[in-house]
Amino acid sequence: MKQTLIDPPRHKSNTSSIRRLRVATILLVVSFAVLVIVGGTYNVMHQYSVVTDTTTRTGRNTLKTVETHATQTFNEIYRIMEGIADVYRHELNGAKNSVVDELYLHNLMAGKLKLAPAALSFFIVDANFVRVAGSRTYPALLARSAIPGMVFEAMSDVGGNLMVGNLFRDASPGPLQNYWILPMTVKVNDEWGRLRGYVFAMLRTGYFSEYYATLDIGTHGQIALWTDNNQFVAGTEATQGGDGRAVDAMWNAGTNAQTQNIMLTGRIHNMPLSMGVMLDARDFLSAWRDARNTIGLAIIAVILAKIVFVVIILRQLKRTEENERALRQAKAAAEEANDAKSRFLAHMSHEFRTPLNAIMGFSEIIKNKLLGDSIAPAYISYANHIHRSGQHLLNIVNDILDMAKVESGVQPLVQEAIDIPHMIHAAVSFIEGMANQQHVSIRVTIPPQLPMVSGDQRFCRQVLINLLSNAIKFSPAGRDIIMAARYVDRKFLDIYVTDLGPGIEPALLKRLGEPFLQGNPSVSHSGQGTGLGLSICKRYMDLLGGELIIDSTLGTGTTAIIRFAQQLLITPETPATERSVA
Repeated sequence: MKQTLIDPPRHKSNTSSIRRLRVATILLVVSFAVLVIVGGTYNVMHQYSVVTDTTTRTGRNTLKTVETHATQTFNEIYRIMEGIADVYRHELNGAKNSVVDELYLHNLMAGKLKLAPAALSFFIVDANFVRVAGSRTYPALLARSAIPGMVFEAMSDVGGNLMVGNLFRDASPGPLQNYWILPMTVKVNDEWGRLRGYVFAMLRTGYFSEYYATLDIGTHGQIALWTDNNQFVAGTEATQGGDGRAVDAMWNAGTNAQTQNIMLTGRIHNMPLSMGVMLDARDFLSAWRDARNTIGLAIIAVILAKIVFVVIILRQLKRTEENERALRQAKAAAEEANDAKSRFLAHMSHEFRTPLNAIMGFSEIIKNKLLGDSIAPAYISYANHIHRSGQHLLNIVNDILDMAKVESGVQPLVQEAIDIPHMIHAAVSFIEGMANQQHVSIRVTIPPQLPMVSGDQRFCRQVLINLLSNAIKFSPAGRDIIMAARYVDRKFLDIYVTDLGPGIEPALLKRLGEPFLQGNPSVSHSGQGTGLGLSICKRYMDLLGGELIIDSTLGTGTTAIIRFAQQLLITPETPATERSVA
């Protein structure tokens, strides 16, 4: 009983294992990718929380700094104004005819002005707003109408005598021209509580803006100072307007576009003033965004690397499947070879047994002189049968030995110049007896001036003899075999052997050249050989560097072509050389 070389249950198990490994690899990589994405997202969010918390603390510290600066500035101005008011009150009490020493008051306020960098000027007016004295432009009179927009509002100070006016721009000639000014005033009452005048301080709002510019709040950060009636006083360059716009409109214009900005507000103690610090997300989140982008790129790189890893693994698994498929095909080929061997042995047993039976039978008749002692004509016929049977056995053994030499790789190869017409005629002469027995004629067509071929003449002649032998075997009686040579486009030389036999099935045509394969088993019969002829021809042409081409149509006939490429052709420009190749 023949044993198969393929184990289906094991193959199925291997295929299932590879499929499970592929699914497990994909799931592992997907799980890893999800883990990387979740971990990267958590890291990014944690860093965002840290950055925003740190920035909020920085904003609070900045707001406290701004609040401290404004409180100290306004308190200092208020103390100076109270001092000037006390001196002015003392002057009023000691003055004759209510005339005060203007020069003394001027020098006093000029000295105080040096101590208050936020103030542009100090001056005193009486109860009718007639100027009494000032730190600048001495002497001068200042009517009430000369102070535009000074609509005073009482402030919630302890004494209740401090007032702040509306912001205005000084349009009068002089050092204050085009400055935005915030006026402050302190009422001066005598000892009986009667209003005797006012002490004014003109504050330069740019003083606060200059200080805010020294604080580190980023490129797009903003600091603003405004009054309780929502009037902008001072701020950084990003918030400065000084044109009386409502501060909330200015502030919201810079905050609504960026919802991630941090905005902190505060109020100056005992002053109708508020302030705010806004830290722009473009500043404090820039490093975080860079880190976020880096982490994102790292995640993408890791995922891509894992995808590449999966692709490599899947390709390796595919290669494993292909190798397993190739192994199965090799096993199938081995099984087929085993079947071919069995068929060959069965065929050879028949091929050997038939001529041997003839040899033994006819030789026994002659040995025992069954037809008498005289030389009968039948003895001659029997001797011919014995000779043909022995020749047939010799041909089979020669084919097998030639195939064994070719496959062993020790077949000697002698390189020489081959005369193609001479070789063709020699092969036809050798096989002509066989053709006559089959009642087949061979027509030879050879054009003149064919180039010679560099190769081993023995092999070339044997290839032609084998091809002619095959053509004779399969040609019907009375039909011609055409043998021709052609020099094609000065590129290669072809030798054709064409028969009008039954042809070869397409499925077998692809496998021609395999050992022990009969070209057309459906029409084969005893004495047609071992099936090694075309295989030997193909191996010989491979050794010679040429090519064997078989073209056949079932029911029409077969054409065998041996082709010598241009590098094997010897022209007058390329003289023949002789060498031996093992």
